Amino acid sequence: MFGAPGSWHTMPALLKFAGAAGLLADIFYRPLGIAAAVRVVRFFLGAVVSHLRVKDVKGVPVPFVLVPVSAAPLVLGLVNL
Repeated sequence: MFGAPGSWHTMPALLKFAGAAGLLADIFYRPLGIAAAVRVVRFFLGAVVSHLRVKDVKGVPVPFVLVPVSAAPLVLGLVNL
């Protein structure tokens, strides 16, 4: 739908796994978890913008809901520093 070749579908999946691993690392090292949370929020904001740019309104709700969900670890990490 975005005009990207099929081989590019692997990168977003790897970025999601890296973000999840970073958020889990927050248990042991808070600054790494905060950095990962920032990246995850940016990833989902980029997904919202990408869907809106190609006028795919059906694909917007999921990343739109995941932006505040992924922002929660960021806010909690910053509050508990």
